[in-house]
Amino acid sequence: MKTNIRILLTVILIFNTISIFSQVNDDKVALSDFVKEHENFVENDAGEIDPINVKEINKIVKFLVEEKFTNLEHTRNIIWDSYETYVSPFSRWHKHTFIVQVKMENVERYKYVEVTYDPKSKKADTEYSWVEEKEDFFILEEESIEENKDD
Repeated sequence: MKTNIRILLTVILIFNTISIFSQVNDDKVALSDFVKEHENFVENDAGEIDPINVKEINKIVKFLVEEKFTNLEHTRNIIWDSYETYVSPFSRWHKHTFIVQVKMENVERYKYVEVTYDPKSKKADTEYSWVEEKEDFFILEEESIEENKDD
């Protein structure tokens, strides 16, 4: 009887494990998506590389910046910076990085914030937060580390 219960529990564990891994694999970027991104890069007359659908991506990036930073006066430039991929047996992702030039309220100079765009989800995000006292953008974990070094 104990052997039958052990076998049953083992089978259930195996099915659960397979189910979990199949769900993780559904979130992976397909290799064909990497190929598509690379094939759609275009070199402009200045020798710079332009990503695909740059106008559509710029709208998404601008919306994120305007939504996240409420003390924003306006967005001046959105510049594509890089494309990064990661492929391993367990994970695959890719992202574009943009540098956004913004004018913040009560700050004389233009500032720059880094925004990433995920082609799979078609969403933008940034790790940066506006630090009013320093009048600049920082990743908050790094900001607290820098403050601790100063003390």
